[in-house]
Amino acid sequence: MKKIKSKPRHVSGYVSFRASAGQLIGTIEYYSSRFFGPGSNPMALTGAIVFAFLIINVVTGISLLFDYTPAPELSMLSVLKSASESSILHVLRATHRASADLLILSLLIHIIRVWATNRYSGVRRRTWTAGVAALVALGIIGWAGYILPWDERAMVLLSWGRDIVYGADRWPLIGLLKPGTIFGMTIFSVKNEAEQLLRIFALHVGGAFILLFVILAHFRMITPPRIRLPIMAWLGLLMVLILVGASTTLSTEGFHPFNPFDSPATVKVDIFTTFPLLFYPILKGPMLGGLLVIIIAILLYLPKLEPSRPPTAVVSEIACIGCRICYDDCPYGAIEMVPVKKTSHRINIKEVAKVDPKSCNSCGICVGSCEFTAIELPSLTTEDILEKIDFITSPLQERLK
Repeated sequence: MKKIKSKPRHVSGYVSFRASAGQLIGTIEYYSSRFFGPGSNPMALTGAIVFAFLIINVVTGISLLFDYTPAPELSMLSVLKSASESSILHVLRATHRASADLLILSLLIHIIRVWATNRYSGVRRRTWTAGVAALVALGIIGWAGYILPWDERAMVLLSWGRDIVYGADRWPLIGLLKPGTIFGMTIFSVKNEAEQLLRIFALHVGGAFILLFVILAHFRMITPPRIRLPIMAWLGLLMVLILVGASTTLSTEGFHPFNPFDSPATVKVDIFTTFPLLFYPILKGPMLGGLLVIIIAILLYLPKLEPSRPPTAVVSEIACIGCRICYDDCPYGAIEMVPVKKTSHRINIKEVAKVDPKSCNSCGICVGSCEFTAIELPSLTTEDILEKIDFITSPLQERLK
């Protein structure tokens, strides 16, 4: 076949930057695969690692519920007593905290990888939105978790959270709608401390199960979802968490009873779980809340900066012989095999391929895998397909030079 020479299409500076980041991620994945092996490559299993840490966090959290009392006068005492009387509960608590930090870290790495490799636009925009929502939910759940002991630090973080939420009422223009008052009523509009703590407790526990549901829904949007870690990877994660839990002393958490007459202006903030609160002493509530909203809005808008995708692939039922090669090769699960009606000229064919337009990402892989020219992308010429292949394989070609 005669090679078609074509001029590269103009791409925006953002797409070029994202593609460069994708090449870097591809290089890291390449060497990581050589070191750990293709089946245990952590860079290719970031989503599965996130799910593993989430399961560990939920299991340890449920175990700790049996020894926690959500009452202002007993909450901190129940935490101290359970940890001092039982070494197992101490390890569970430390493991719960360590898995939460590693969950945030692994989710950030997963989001960066998805963004850099352009797995967040087109039909995968829904999964990107769910991932951003999971990151926001993790921050809120983590904030609520540090308030549950109802100690000195909890009171400071509670006041910071209240200032951030109600600070939205002081935003320009948007503040006229009183969004802070509307959202703050569910958490901060209470009669006494006991009711306040119960609401925070419900937010932490209920939010964790909602997050688990969001993550599972996120995986259902991906076909096939890679949520199963190799057994050795599971053992390695559990061993690391247990070692961290066994080597962490309760004194490092800095529990101090709350003194309303001598409340500190600032406290120690978790660098992962409650990372945005590190900037609260500088930015204060309204500005920090507005900055977080802007960052979330930018993350949700990023898929729109990618070039619009062409129409989906089309299968010719007359030419399709039901070999299932395109079905096996499609990375988006956009192709299904459906029964075909018996006719005189298709007596030996039981099923044919069918493309789901909502899941097709117009990548062209099915076109290349079909030896019978039964699939085509109507809006793409041969020149367009060659450009896509050159763009996708350029990182590999550069590594092989």
